[in-house]
Amino acid sequence: MRYYCWGYRVVNVYMGVNSCYARREGVFVARVKHPGIDTVAEAVGILYLIVRDRRRGWTYDQDNHCRKVRMTNRLFVERANYVRVLARRHGAGPHTLAVIDRLVEYVLSTGKLPRTVTYRRKRYSVDALVEAVLVRT
Repeated sequence: MRYYCWGYRVVNVYMGVNSCYARREGVFVARVKHPGIDTVAEAVGILYLIVRDRRRGWTYDQDNHCRKVRMTNRLFVERANYVRVLARRHGAGPHTLAVIDRLVEYVLSTGKLPRTVTYRRKRYSVDALVEAVLVRT
């Protein structure tokens, strides 16, 4: 999905074959159902990459041809909270939104992902969800 903003292209950083991650590192979060974040697995995959960016100290700038920029704590908080916004905007169900909200709160408070996620009375391994949605090109 490409966005146009003030005459130049803004690309997605984490999701899709045209994302900054796909172009620069050959890894991206695949869409599970519909465009955008509408499943827990997609949210976990994107949060995994956000935490990874924070740990290594840099990320990609979506506004300027995917150049490297410093991953500040403010940018980390903004991107993690934006996962919630995108989930609401793209039509995730109320139960899915509750799980994504808990995930984002956990990531913001600890700086890492939990080991498991409980969704619809089942426990899923976060590592398994990340492997399910991360695609290497």
